[in-house]
Amino acid sequence: MKSGIIGARGVGKTTVFHALTGLAPVAGQGDAKNRARPGQIKVADPRLDFLEITYGSKKKIPVELTMLDFAPNPKEQKEGAALDASLLPLIRDVDALLIVVPEFAGRAMPLAATVESVEGELVFADFDQAERRLERLKKEKGPIDFERGALEKCLKWLEQGRPLRALELTAQELQAFASFGFLSRKPVLAVANCDADRATAELSAADRAALEARGLDVFRLAGAFESELWELDAAGQAEMLQAAGLAQPARDRLITALYRHLGLLTFYTAGEPEAHAWSLHRGDSALEAAARIHSDIARGFIRAEVVAYADFAALRSDAKVKEAGKLRLEGRDYVMQDGDIIHIRFKV
Repeated sequence: MKSGIIGARGVGKTTVFHALTGLAPVAGQGDAKNRARPGQIKVADPRLDFLEITYGSKKKIPVELTMLDFAPNPKEQKEGAALDASLLPLIRDVDALLIVVPEFAGRAMPLAATVESVEGELVFADFDQAERRLERLKKEKGPIDFERGALEKCLKWLEQGRPLRALELTAQELQAFASFGFLSRKPVLAVANCDADRATAELSAADRAALEARGLDVFRLAGAFESELWELDAAGQAEMLQAAGLAQPARDRLITALYRHLGLLTFYTAGEPEAHAWSLHRGDSALEAAARIHSDIARGFIRAEVVAYADFAALRSDAKVKEAGKLRLEGRDYVMQDGDIIHIRFKV
């Protein structure tokens, strides 16, 4: 899963990127041909650790989240602009957006208004894209009435300044727009980049109401403070976090926030060769889980052997799981649950 870090100039986007990934700024990052810099966050997962030990796995592969930091383009983004317009094509293929809003001394900006300003740029970009596509459709021949009607529906919504994320679309409409990469349909998490003494502060009632109305959540992160943690060993990090009243570093807390906000779950495949954690959207089927593992497995899907993590943790072996009747045979339409350990029978 890829998340793009966006926002106005000077809000601390690269500091947030460093705080989450440990990767410091790199000289020459402004190369126009390579503006997106990726950094990975490995998801700490005690359940995966248990599976690795229990199966004696030779390899452990946790879920990884990718954060993208974008080099600034001074020619495109003027001081005070909500967003660098040249970034728009670069963020069409990300899964989520992190809008950074500064709340640190000397640079604080109103949270809800700033997020709405950035979202306004995304809405405008989607309106422009939909309008141009509609103009092209008028010149084409063939069965295009459905797409024309769907685009007109979107344009009416976008004209009100509302993100497409809040518009109810049918499965057929979603399929029609799958290749569009509409920006205002992407899940958004507001990141309040604050001073350390405000890392656990509560949102104002007004900000909370304004953001909830747009279907948004807020994650607080003391960027400069969290960046310093990377210079310490585990004991030093724990001491510094405790002094700040934080139970976990920001990278771990962000993962929890993203999982909740994006509606994700984790399922597992495990054995002697490797213990592997996979992310999946809640409501996805066993067939979609198979596709996450490998397209050939999904193509030749026969059935899924599934055991809940809690049952395996209590019994501690495949043999005992079978004896206790906790191993289930499920078809391709089975709705995956968080913690499912799955083995897929397939033939291609």
